[in-house]
Amino acid sequence: MKYSNPYYRKIKNTYPLLVSCQHCKQAIALYQKGGRGNLIKLQVPRIIEAEFDLTNLANALLCPNCQQQLGSLADYRGNPTYFLLRGMTHSKRIR
Repeated sequence: MKYSNPYYRKIKNTYPLLVSCQHCKQAIALYQKGGRGNLIKLQVPRIIEAEFDLTNLANALLCPNCQQQLGSLADYRGNPTYFLLRGMTHSKRIR
């Protein structure tokens, strides 16, 4: 991954998840996920490392390889958050 997150903070009872593009299988981010549900959003403070710059957030989350739109930026409980489009990402749990 190119960029480590300067806003990252560790949260207990979470596990790392590798998020990649569904079309080209390019790794996009290493995210710490909490809970057992599906991945719906990427909260910026929970992103560990990413392939995109986390200091200048764009309105749309694009794949760095194929330029496919994967999500859109919004505010969730005071945190900048990318809400993912269904079926556009693949996630894999890392031990």
